[in-house]
Formats: sequence, structure tokens, C-alpha cells
Amino acid sequence: MADGICVFAENYNGNIEPVVAELVSAAHFIKETTGEKIQAVVAASDCENLVNQLKGSGVDEIYAVKTERDCTFQDDALSQVIAEMIKKIDPSSVLVPATTIGRSVFSRVAARLGCGLTADCTELLVDKREDGSFYIKQNKPSFGENVFVTIVTKEGFYPQMMTVRPGVYTPYEAAADGEAKVEYLDDIVLPESAIEVVEVRPASSDTDSILSAEVVVVGGRGAESEENFALLKKFADKLEAAIGGTRPLADTGMIPFEHQIGQTGFTIRPRICISLGVSGAIQHTEGIKDTKLFVAINEDENAPIFNVSDYGIIGDMKEVLQSYLEL
Repeated sequence: MADGICVFAENYNGNIEPVVAELVSAAHFIKETTGEKIQAVVAASDCENLVNQLKGSGVDEIYAVKTERDCTFQDDALSQVIAEMIKKIDPSSVLVPATTIGRSVFSRVAARLGCGLTADCTELLVDKREDGSFYIKQNKPSFGENVFVTIVTKEGFYPQMMTVRPGVYTPYEAAADGEAKVEYLDDIVLPESAIEVVEVRPASSDTDSILSAEVVVVGGRGAESEENFALLKKFADKLEAAIGGTRPLADTGMIPFEHQIGQTGFTIRPRICISLGVSGAIQHTEGIKDTKLFVAINEDENAPIFNVSDYGIIGDMKEVLQSYLEL
């Protein structure tokens, strides 16, 4: 019988990615109802270092495979290793970061295991069947963020596998003296890969900059003109704030997709969020609902954004920003 909540411990350059702590929080939420153990799986050439980082992360068990070479970006080979690990562990659910690596590796893992994979979940809920078994309601936006759907894995198919969007769960704060049972699966070997990594270059934009920013300035349709966006950028620079935006701003290329806020982008929890020219559709405001102080500027006094903001300014964003920048 499948049992356990398994978390994929995504890692890069010798460090467990911060998003893993968010998945551990989601796993603890599930554990409150099901009572299952929380497991972490990790496979890498520097496995011992990563295992040490995971010991105090809030998981109960760690399963590790030490590979003979660095398998970063060799998703064909890594997915085979992870699939074999999951077969051996036999968890009832697998939580994966909805990152580039998580999506690429686990689409292959799901195909190897013949199980379903729900992508980009923004909420996980636990329910019980008539026979007493538990299952996970996997909630996510769909159809271009126009609807919110609940997906359930077919009864009898395990594991229930899902990617979870970064930012929707707060990182789990484990005890400093936390400890976990560790097991190395030495009989699982990394196969050859058809992928050769020629060069690794840093990304042109840093998603972490907006996920961890204390202050974020968010632009909407009102910021789509080059003149207004230039003012928004000067305003953000003056505040030393990160810049985010709604989907229209990402579609125009003014901001990278990695800085899109909302159900089809990222969820942020800054100390201060200032919204400029954003109407306030729920698809966007879901991504900023946990902001500690939210200020909205819009010329439409009936804009929905004012229903969720702490403070609102009714006015043209261009005039407001010009006045501030002249101070």
C-alpha cells in the first residue's frame, strides 16, 4: 500500500533550492490529516552535502542516490533514477517544485511510472473516500487563468504527483536540532545520458529577486507605454524595489515571464507592494493577497484593485509618479 508524502529536493550548485522548504510546509499540511511520514528524495554527485542540508529541513526520511557524475540538466538520466527511487519508496503522493527543472524531470518520471501529473498547483487540500483512504484535491488555474479547477488522481493510481507553484506556501521553519532517517539507495545507478551540457550561463533575470524582495512595484495595463514604464522603473529604482507585473506586461516583453504576478505567474509576499495601473482581476490579486502593506494607484475609482488594497490613490499613474520623482 502506497504510503508517505515525498518531496523532490531540487538542488543546484551544491545547495538545496529554497522552494523545497515551501514543499515541506505543504507536506506538513497534508500530514496533519493523513499522518503519513514526509520523505525527501535527492540524487546528485555531491549527495552527502545535500543530505546534511536536508536533515534539519522538517522531513522524516531522506532517500539519496550518489551519482558518479554531475547530472544537472541531464533530465533523461535523472528522471530514470528518480522514477526507480519512487518505485522503491512507494509514496502515496509526490510534491515537486513547479520550476523549469521540476517540470522537465517529472513529466518524464510520470511517463515512466504511468501515473498522472498535475502541473502548477496553487492549493492542496486533503479529503477522505468512503473506504477511509485519503486523496489530494489539486487546485490550479487553467484555460489561460480564466477558470480555477480541482484535479483528483484516479482512485487506485499512485503516486498522486503534482508540481506546486513557488511562493504559494510559506517556507517550513524546522527546529535547528531536527533529524531525519537517511537511507542511501546504492543499487540505483545513473544511466548514460543523451544530453551533453556544453556551457552554463546565468539567467538574464533572477526570479529569486522578486520572490524574496521586501518591496515590489507592480505594473499593469496602465504601464504598457514606454513612457509610463520608464517612470515606473525610475520609481522602483528610487525605492530599491523589484519590478513585477500582470500578464499583459509580460506578454509585451516589458518584464520577463519570471516576474509575472498572479495565478499564472508567481505568488509574492513582500513587506510593501505598490500597484500601478492594475485593474485588480482575481487572477492577479491571488498572487499578492499575503502582502503586508498594499498600495494601489489607478485612475478608475471603481477598479477592483481598491477592494484588496490597504491604501488607494485615484489618479493617473503618470502624474502620480512624476510628482513623486520630483520630490
